[in-house]
Amino acid sequence: MGKTVREIAELMGIPSDDLVKEKQRIRDEIKRQNIETKKSGNKFFIADSDVEKITSALKEKLDKEDSKKKEDNEELLQMIEQLKAENSKLKSENKEKDEELVRINLKKDEEIRRFNSKIEKYADDFKEFNDKQLQLNNQQQQLQAKILEQTTQLKDSQQKLLDSAEKSSELQDKVDKIENASLWQRITRKFD
Repeated sequence: MGKTVREIAELMGIPSDDLVKEKQRIRDEIKRQNIETKKSGNKFFIADSDVEKITSALKEKLDKEDSKKKEDNEELLQMIEQLKAENSKLKSENKEKDEELVRINLKKDEEIRRFNSKIEKYADDFKEFNDKQLQLNNQQQQLQAKILEQTTQLKDSQQKLLDSAEKSSELQDKVDKIENASLWQRITRKFD
């Protein structure tokens, strides 16, 4: 006698939650292939020979969609790996900046100690003391400018690291949603 649209959907193993949407896809496929239906009571029946055409066409579409989703997942995973590599690079650069900042601070501290020692040595001569004090102040300002510049670079690197971690997290969430999505979500590409 044939099968109803519902029976075709059940034959394809569609979960009951997705039945309404899948039945519409089956109806659309019937129209696309210009398949005749027979009405018996208030139900429309499709001939068994046509059922195979419909199911194979829909399965082919589903396979293509699944293949595309797998490709998309692979691309997302590659992007995640690239972001992880970038993240690792930024961490390494951050560590180098931290070490450089420590060296600058140590150098600054050493220079300050050296100049203080010179100032004490020439404390008897007021003019020389003032000259040395001015020289020390100028060098301190230069060192502070260097430290400020290094601090700014460090903050920029840290922000890049945070942005990269956030992007990585967002992409991982997208991959998780796609991997955990139901068949209907994969078909419709609605992963919310």
